[in-house]
Amino acid sequence: MKTQYFFFTAALFIALSQVTCSKKEDVIINPRLLITLKDTSGNAVAGALVRLYKNAADTGITKISDSTGVVFFSDLDPAIYYWLATKGCKTNRNSQTTLNRVLITNAVLYGYSVMRETGTLIITNSSTEPYKVNTDSVFTANVYIDTPYISYPKIGSYLIHSEKLSTPGIGKDTLIQINCVDTALIKLPY
Repeated sequence: MKTQYFFFTAALFIALSQVTCSKKEDVIINPRLLITLKDTSGNAVAGALVRLYKNAADTGITKISDSTGVVFFSDLDPAIYYWLATKGCKTNRNSQTTLNRVLITNAVLYGYSVMRETGTLIITNSSTEPYKVNTDSVFTANVYIDTPYISYPKIGSYLIHSEKLSTPGIGKDTLIQINCVDTALIKLPY
């Protein structure tokens, strides 16, 4: 009986030493990204279409936010990603659209975007002279020939002032209405 007990104990000891001394393989999990979408009141935006992509040519991955305004992307590459969230007239164009860093293997990174009702404003310059264009606290930009200025302002009315860079203080104003999802176009000079 003592012999059987000894052999059993020795076999158990050898088996346990094999298990504990064996090299463990590291499990590599591709990067993951969790994005939370809120509106300007802080409420979750459920049902938003979110496109995650690496660059403008990338078709990307599209998902829909859940009832808590969250979208989870898994099995990603360790790369820099961008996202565009849309729901009706609301977009995240004036909020966070990237982490601006490479995603990390074996980690979940978090993004957060505020969605608001926006339109598109495109300002083009057909003059050979550059113009300075601005509105009250919304934007200020220099617009050169063949380089359109594109922005995504909140819906509403804006008084836009433009002047040649060569003659500061002398310019013209125009009133423009930005509607939801519409594209407003201003051609300089006007």
